[in-house]
Amino acid sequence: MQFFSTWRSLLATTLLFLLLTGSYRMAVHWPSQRPIQATFPASLVMNSTGRATGGQVVPPLARSSVTTAEPSVPLPTDAQLGYHRYVGTIGGRPVLAETTLELWENPYPDTTLHAKWEGSFYYRATGLGDWLGQASRLRADQSLETNYQKVVGQASTPLAVVCADQPPGPLFTGWYTPPGQRQALPISLRESYADGVRYELLHEESYGPAEPTAQRDGTRDSASVAQYYLHLLDPDTLRPALAQLQCPPPAARRRARQRRLQYRTYDYYTDDMLVTLNEGSLLAYTRYEVRGAYGSRYDQEGRRCYLLDLRTGRPLSLATQLRPGGWQQVQRLLTHQALADAADASHWVQAGRLPLPPGGFEVTPTGWLATYSEPQYAEDYYTYSVTLDWATLRPLLRAGSPLQRLLHQRRLP
Repeated sequence: MQFFSTWRSLLATTLLFLLLTGSYRMAVHWPSQRPIQATFPASLVMNSTGRATGGQVVPPLARSSVTTAEPSVPLPTDAQLGYHRYVGTIGGRPVLAETTLELWENPYPDTTLHAKWEGSFYYRATGLGDWLGQASRLRADQSLETNYQKVVGQASTPLAVVCADQPPGPLFTGWYTPPGQRQALPISLRESYADGVRYELLHEESYGPAEPTAQRDGTRDSASVAQYYLHLLDPDTLRPALAQLQCPPPAARRRARQRRLQYRTYDYYTDDMLVTLNEGSLLAYTRYEVRGAYGSRYDQEGRRCYLLDLRTGRPLSLATQLRPGGWQQVQRLLTHQALADAADASHWVQAGRLPLPPGGFEVTPTGWLATYSEPQYAEDYYTYSVTLDWATLRPLLRAGSPLQRLLHQRRLP
């Protein structure tokens, strides 16, 4: 009898504890979680290289539905948010800088927002550059300061990178300290899209029923189609030559994704996008496609590189940028570099030559990037990449071509 009495007391105590815990969660946690129930549009803003960043990024229109634990900290304005492009000098040398300012959501313990800034730059004469650091919790009304962490052993020390004279805006002046150096360089930049475009990458998804059988718990995975769209902003949306580059309206984008779901042969599909050059009235980007089936070990992958003339809105072929016989010269240069990198590139050399990259070259600030990779299902997975810099490519470019025009604008020798 003593055993059953003790057991009843323990059971009653446990039930009372669970009831009190549930009441506390309803009273304290549930009200703060209500904003999370509203699904924000899956809008990802570009980072400095053009790649969309993951995480819970909140677009400007959704800010009103999110509570902020620190009302004294102002959020960035719509004009401050997103991708920004600057021209000017750092240390007296001409540069092009690209920055991103995003809103990030912290869902726990309360739904709050914070602003995150990051950026990079490259010298126009070489295409080589560096990171401008990041500010993880930026105050939009104060001068911008960024840092990076120097790790020595178990210790981590934040080091200043950028000390700007103003908050993020159309002017960007101050001081930049290169990582690993003590000498600060003066920054003198202004926002400009004179030979480029302002844009954002919109990330949207649609869902439908998947083909595999139901799971053990009776649920089923959802088939998904995720697409990235190039959305031109500001005056660039009104330029007739760029009309064909502008992404379709929301309803048309949604219908296109639904058609993919209807006629798909896969369970998930992602079309990622990376902008690699926004300069000299040229826009270069790469699309990466991934598709696969749930339960499969491997994905099917594909990549395709594009180069667009912003003056006409038309795609450009790299073959048209070269002098006669240019492709043969490019392949010889690739092979020469591959043989020098024998340990990394030997797998790709065929009959003494390195073939042209499948999917094409990525046009970047430093030159043409060739990437080689095996399918995931290959027995041995190899990857290799090599860049042909502009100094090497310039003698091969056709006079008056858009790429030759870019190098002339940069005043390369």
